[in-house]
Amino acid sequence: MSNFRVLEIEQLRNGVGCIDVDHCSAACRVAQVALSEAGHPVSVRCEVEDQEKPLFTVVLQWRELGKRSAIRSWRQRQRLGEWAAEGVAFMLVEQFTPYTVVDQAAVDTRPGGGTGIDYYLGSKEDLDCKSEEDFPEHLARLEVSGILAHSRSSLNSRVKNKIERSMLSDGDGTPAYIIVVDFRIPVANFTQRMPEHDGAIVSQEER
Repeated sequence: MSNFRVLEIEQLRNGVGCIDVDHCSAACRVAQVALSEAGHPVSVRCEVEDQEKPLFTVVLQWRELGKRSAIRSWRQRQRLGEWAAEGVAFMLVEQFTPYTVVDQAAVDTRPGGGTGIDYYLGSKEDLDCKSEEDFPEHLARLEVSGILAHSRSSLNSRVKNKIERSMLSDGDGTPAYIIVVDFRIPVANFTQRMPEHDGAIVSQEER
């Protein structure tokens, strides 16, 4: 496995961008739970693809869960999948884009409402998360989703849905990253959209 980029899930506990350390620590623990519940050992290859087109492979590594209470705290499958996917997505953004996570998007549950994304991304350079006046500019968007029970059709459907959701905030004029993690295989879809191309989907190979 030494030929692949290793992503240490435990590194999330140090925080990511401007996101609170406690939030990132929770995402770390939930990612550990989701991977363990899927039957994986503490080190597993994760294929990263762009809508079924292979991109690269990473190795996810994490600490073995020492307490059953960690699993009992995450019985709600939808919440488990979403939080766990956030942890993996944060690490993919950090390692494979010029951005970091700087802000959580507001949620509007009304039909057609909201931004259609989960987070805003900003530059890693000269990162200042303390000053409201100089808070990092929103340079890109991130939409995240997680799946615990694999089927190719459900993964493809989820990716398509999240791509369409991200279009709600295309008025920002910033690129949107759509990351959907299937923990059973595991595999992570990693798609970037560029709204200036009339909403066209730009593959990783075309960047």
